[in-house]
Order: sequence, then structure tokens, then C-alpha cells
Amino acid sequence: MTFRGLKSLKLDHGTEFVRELMGDEGKDQWLLVNPRMLIGLVGTVACYGWAFLMLGTSAFVPSAAAAGAAGGPHLCFVLGAMAALAITWALSDFFSRRRRVQYALALVCTAAGAAGLWLALSGLWTLFSSVLLGAGFGLVYGLYGEFVCLNFHVSIKTYVLGIFCCALAACAGLLFAGAEMGFFFALVFPVVAFAAYACVFAFFHLGRQPVVDRRTSDARNRVAWRSYLATATAGMAAGFGLGCLLSTEFVHSWAYAIAEVLVVGTCAFLLVDACRKNRVNETITMRFFLPFAAVVAFPLMFAPPALKFVFAVLLLCGSLFPITCSLSAMCKHVALCDLSPIRAFSFGRLICLAGVAVGMALAFFGFSSEGMGGFTYETTSAAVVVVFMMLVIFSASFVMTEDNYPDETRIRRGADGATDEGAGSTTTGGAPIRRLEAAGEDGAEPATGEGAVARPGIFHIKCEIVARTYGLSNRQREVLGMLAKGRNADYITEKLIISSHTAKAHIYNIYQKTGVHSRQELMDLVEDTDVAAAGDMLQDILDDRA
Repeated sequence: MTFRGLKSLKLDHGTEFVRELMGDEGKDQWLLVNPRMLIGLVGTVACYGWAFLMLGTSAFVPSAAAAGAAGGPHLCFVLGAMAALAITWALSDFFSRRRRVQYALALVCTAAGAAGLWLALSGLWTLFSSVLLGAGFGLVYGLYGEFVCLNFHVSIKTYVLGIFCCALAACAGLLFAGAEMGFFFALVFPVVAFAAYACVFAFFHLGRQPVVDRRTSDARNRVAWRSYLATATAGMAAGFGLGCLLSTEFVHSWAYAIAEVLVVGTCAFLLVDACRKNRVNETITMRFFLPFAAVVAFPLMFAPPALKFVFAVLLLCGSLFPITCSLSAMCKHVALCDLSPIRAFSFGRLICLAGVAVGMALAFFGFSSEGMGGFTYETTSAAVVVVFMMLVIFSASFVMTEDNYPDETRIRRGADGATDEGAGSTTTGGAPIRRLEAAGEDGAEPATGEGAVARPGIFHIKCEIVARTYGLSNRQREVLGMLAKGRNADYITEKLIISSHTAKAHIYNIYQKTGVHSRQELMDLVEDTDVAAAGDMLQDILDDRA
């Protein structure tokens, strides 16, 4: 992370203001200067670390017998998380308006599940407790997904990969905690996740966020079904690799240490790429990953048990490419198309976890040391590898043909080609969040005939009303118009031929006078301005521009 002299900056405007200070183009300029935002990121890291520990280790299952029960607690955790995400998706309108209820349910489920796993009264009780713990994770996971979508959508991929790296590195502490302290070490992650979200909810006033209803969100969604299939396949590969590791290795072993290093290294590589060239995108990773998955899985049919972990780790590392890319692409799509974050994020992660559950079930069935269903170990392991490869090949036949997530350029191009809303047209699903109501680039209505004088567009009138209401200077009015169009500090510097420092100072002063905390809030302020209610001010504006 580069700070470039901003260490002493004490602002309370979140990462949106940071992006405007640093510019949107520099891939290496993502940074954290807001302590409140940092608390949210720590909570997100803890949330992902919680999932990684439960999916990839037996830290949450103190009973050794329960931990080795054919992966039952792990599968039940995934199923519980899936159920919670499905409920969140189905009741997105309810939870979007009542985040406290979702938080409280998550807290109750997590507390009950953790207590049940610690007591480990019976095998059935352990499985039920795992379901509850998974449900608690799924509920709070949806809340953190909304937090990430709302605050980091410009540099979402960089932040997602940074979160993954930090979470995986934190999980490495389990190797040093020892088997006796593993459960308490793992319990720290959900505790931090809940505590941090409580702070985030208060700091960012999430209860006041505008709500996008489910029908509107679904109408705007432009994600192709192939993308969900790709996400499920990537999750299946991750689950298959995790299941193989859990079936053949112990957490406190050299094999797990190697796996931890390789997985963290993979995420670190992706993070460096995102900060520099950003060549690894969702479409490219799926096209290369699917053949890679089939090739890596094939040796699992013949490799001795002591070496199976090598191919399982390779499969797990490879799955991180499409999983992280699809997660970041989905979060950015939520922001670009103004979807309901809770609804869209919950559904996307539900599909991913469904793939994880299928992959885990196959691996636990095939790599159980005793064999299952009366078959020998060799027979079941070979059979599940064949089934896994067939599923991967089936998915490849659909998802390797076209781009799955519409990128920002294509979305904006589609919006530019659409007719103005004022002309009576309807917007297509997935249009960007803000569409200026004026016809021209500068917000002025076009002249209707030769020699006709252009009158101010509705967008400029709204900007002028805001400027007069909050007492902005003439230069600040110019900057306001550009910010309301989504421009950044770099653009303002070039357009107005002023220094970067001056542009940033104007942005800060505008935020202070209008009381907003981000460019998005400023855009909302301008868009929500009621022209009809301006009264005499509107007449003065029209007279001044006549």
C-alpha cells in the first residue's frame, strides 16, 4: 500500500474521497487512511478467516472423532451457510431494511453453534451445531458483502485479494496455536467479525442506506447464467481440493504448512497482478483453469495417499484464480448496475458454496481411508475423480465461449447508446447507477433550430440549486458539476488547468459545505434535488442564464 504523504490526513469520508485524491487510474495507489474503514476491513478479513478455518481445518471441531467423521461438520457448515444465504436472498427486501435483525440472527446462530461444537455431546449434536455455525456465518457474510460492494467498488479486486491474503495469513497462526488451543484461536475470528460490523454499522449509518427492491435489482442484473456455472465449478474445485486435504492430512503437519504457503503465495501473486498489469480477469482465468483442473485431478486416480495432497493443493491454488476474480467482478457489477448488494451478493456466494458442497461431498466419499458404500479405497477414489473431471468438462463446454460478467466499458457503452429517460424511453437492465438527464455532455439541451440559443439542461439547473443552497464559490460550482458527472480529481485538474492540490482542496471544501462523505453521496444529492420546489431560486437561475 502506498501512502504518498497522506499518513497525516485525518478525514472521515471513506475510500470514495481517497479514490478522488489518488485518482482512479493508478492500480498501485489503493490505500487506507480512514480508521473507520480499516475497522470494516479487519472485520471482513476475520469473516473470511472464519470460513477458511472451518472449510479447510478441524479447528472448530475439538473432538477428534467428530472431526474425522467423513467430513460431516465441514459439509454441514457449508449447508448451513447456504441455507442462510438462500434465506437472505429470498428475504432481501426485509433484511435490507432491517440489518439489525440479520445481525442478531447471525449472532445467535454463531453463539449456539460454537457452544455446541465445544461441548460435542454427540455426533448428531456436532453436525447440528455445525449447521448453526454455518448459518451464522452466512448471515454475517451477506452483511459484509454489502459493506464491500458499497465502499470499494472502484478498486474492489485489489481489496478482495488483499482481504484473502490477510485472512489466509491469519489462519496460519493455527499451525502455531497447537491442537489444544485451536478452537479458541478459531473462535477469535467470528468474535472480531461481529464486533467490527457493529462498529461499521454505527460509523457508516448503514441503516440509512437507500434500498433497491428485489424486482428492480433483478431487472438491472446483467450477469449471464454461464457466470454462475463458472462460479459453481470453481467452488467445486476448491471443495474437492479441501476435501482431499481433510481426508488425508492432519492440520498440524508439514503437508498443511506447505499448503498454507502455496495458497498464500497464490493470493499474493494475484494481488501483485491486480496492483500492476491486472491481466488476470474472470474470463481468462476460467478458460485456463478448467483444463488445468482436469489435468491436475487426473493423477489423483493413481497417486499414493501420501502424495495426494500435492495435487489437492495445486487444485485448491488454481481455484483461487476464478473464485477471487468472479467475486470481485460480481461486487463491481453490483455497484455499476445499482443492484441490491445483499440480494446479489448472497445469490452469487450461494452458488459458489453449492459448488464447494458438491466438491467436498465427492472428495469425502472418494478419499475416505476405509472406502464407502462397500467399495475399496482405490475404486471410490478413482470413481470420484472421473465424476469430477466430467463435471469440469461439462462446465467448460459452456463457460469458455464468451465473457460472463459484463465489464464496465460495455455497460457504459450500452448506457451511452440508450435514449434519454426524459424522452419516454425505458432503461435497459443493468444501466449504470447515474444517468444525467441532460442530452449533451455538458448538460445543456441541444438547440432546436438554426441560431437557437441553448437553454440550461436540468442537470445544470440541479447543480446550480445545490451550489446556491450551500453557498459554493464559482470555482467550486465548476468542480461540483464535474463531480456530479462522476469525474475524479485527475480529470478536474486537467480540465480546469489547476494543480492537483487545488483540485483536492476544492473537493474537500465541497464535501464539507454539503455535508456529504463521498462522490456517490454528492451525485445522489444533485440527482435528488427537486427543481420544482426551488421556487424563486429557479427563476433567478433561468434569468441569469437567459
